[in-house]
Amino acid sequence: MVYYDIHTHHAPVHPEDVAIVNGLDPASSAGTGLLHSVGIHPWYIYNVKEQLAELKRQAVLPDVVAIGETGLDKGVETPLKLQQKIFKTSVSLAENLGLFVIIHCVKAWDELIALKKELKPHVPWIIHGFRGNATLAKQLIRHGFYLSFGYRFNPEAVHAAWPDYLFVETDDRETGIRTIYQNLSGSLDLPLERFAAQVAENVRHILQLP
Repeated sequence: MVYYDIHTHHAPVHPEDVAIVNGLDPASSAGTGLLHSVGIHPWYIYNVKEQLAELKRQAVLPDVVAIGETGLDKGVETPLKLQQKIFKTSVSLAENLGLFVIIHCVKAWDELIALKKELKPHVPWIIHGFRGNATLAKQLIRHGFYLSFGYRFNPEAVHAAWPDYLFVETDDRETGIRTIYQNLSGSLDLPLERFAAQVAENVRHILQLP
């Protein structure tokens, strides 16, 4: 049984697990078998021109499978319009390269949904670390978003995302992905093997694997 960590800032505890590592220069771990996501987080927007140039450089590296984190956050000082500009550029890059998008969103759901309607992406958009309720989960799923759940989650939202719109992550926590799989499968009252098989199918879909 393979465990998939769709978004993490750490190498996997168990080497046989599959992790998409964020925040590391993919070139620094070339040949290790790790997959990567690269993006401009809305918390860390400093020099837009240089950051976008670096994003474009890293996005084409062979182990990069996703753009992110990118997104919108109304809790930070960076103007929302600037965040939206970077987000649009990031998702355009993802579209051109055929990479899925990992999204950070705080209190900007209406704006995010509006962008999805405007841009009409073909690649998957995944909300990472989703902790919202079932009502919000269902709304996002209706608009074609996928949801990734970590250590903290709303069980009713997990039920809303199951089976086709659900992913699993550790983010920046030290908690292993296997523990989170157990927690989520338990909340669905499902055998771990069945839960893991469905997550694996979802991952194959977004990575365009047979």
